[in-house]
Amino acid sequence: MAAEKRRKEPKEGKKAAKASAQAAAKAAPGAVLLVLRAVAVLAVFSIGHTLAANGAFASDVDQKMSIWARLFFFMVAHAAANEFFALLMLQVARRILQDGLAIGAEMTLEEKANNDSSIAWPQKDLLSGELKAFADRKGQPFYLNHVTGRRRFKDAFMRFGMTIGSVIAVWCTCTWMDKRSLASLGLTLDAPFFRDAAAGLGVGVTIVAFMFAVQLSLGWIHFLQFFEVFDRSESFARCILWDVIFHLNVALNEELPVRGWMLYALAESLATHFGLRPIVAFVTAMVGESAFFVAMHLQSPGGTELKSMLNIFVGGMAGGLNVLFTGGRLGFSLGWHFGWNISMGNVFGLSTSGIPISATFVSVAPHPEKAKLHGGVFGPEGGVVSPLAYGLGIVLLALIYGFPDEIVSPSR
Repeated sequence: MAAEKRRKEPKEGKKAAKASAQAAAKAAPGAVLLVLRAVAVLAVFSIGHTLAANGAFASDVDQKMSIWARLFFFMVAHAAANEFFALLMLQVARRILQDGLAIGAEMTLEEKANNDSSIAWPQKDLLSGELKAFADRKGQPFYLNHVTGRRRFKDAFMRFGMTIGSVIAVWCTCTWMDKRSLASLGLTLDAPFFRDAAAGLGVGVTIVAFMFAVQLSLGWIHFLQFFEVFDRSESFARCILWDVIFHLNVALNEELPVRGWMLYALAESLATHFGLRPIVAFVTAMVGESAFFVAMHLQSPGGTELKSMLNIFVGGMAGGLNVLFTGGRLGFSLGWHFGWNISMGNVFGLSTSGIPISATFVSVAPHPEKAKLHGGVFGPEGGVVSPLAYGLGIVLLALIYGFPDEIVSPSR
């Protein structure tokens, strides 16, 4: 028996060594690709710094680099940095989950999937008689996307990476080309900023609760149960935690570049080139940032539907008003954005621009035949109630802060 055991051990050792070598061989191309992406990001930022230092594309009107050159650099730098840091943080998440690097630097099909078809949902015994007839239809008759908490853990890390990319891109553009600070974009991180964030959070949750109540009362969605985790082997609290981290980073990753740098840069340029009053230039610039906000959501499931694009544009305008009414601070807009997303997906169980969820406090099933009303896979942002919710949010905003006379940058 001892001799047989000794014969098996070398064979098992060889198998393990072979598997390790195969894993290393698979990981090598991914690692090389990640390094190449890092080199590309460094090249983009190095070129931007060199052009800014040499006064390239200077505009006599702007008294700095032309707005078009700054916009081009910002978009390229933002996209490159977001992608690189998202993939870099994905490697960290894989390591923590012990997935290893063998699957390479790029996202796998499983990591890209909006919905995990292996998750059986909904439970038929929770459906009303009216909805049970739709349960056996192929695909996703109830539209919602579900994944495991393990997957949302990776998503949270990737969004954190995108936030790193956004902050770097915005900081470099501000410092090198605009000669201004992040605080001048409303990211003041002082007491008024955090009070604004708390108020925005309250308004965001309130208007989503309004949409939920309307849809539930009209029969567009049907209540199933409380405290649902879609992979029952996972912890509800842990799944919610990953989504909180994810949506905090979504808010910062989208608000700082769009309602921060882009909105201010466009408003400043419009005022300078066309002699517009600051408040008029700011409102005009809101159209540009809202259009960009729509473009950011086009890859989401259902994001190319006309109603979805119109509603996201209205949401972008509402976000601009958040900054305008609060005297140029980003706190309220960040709080609103986070409150809107986390309550929609993980409190009330609705689709948030098609983002998948792993757990929710309230579980609902959207009616399969009323997608044009509740928004289908894109969720309420693609439905008919969200414009009313945005309007309610602006009313609450005005009640809290009053109407602005002028827009003033909080700090240089």
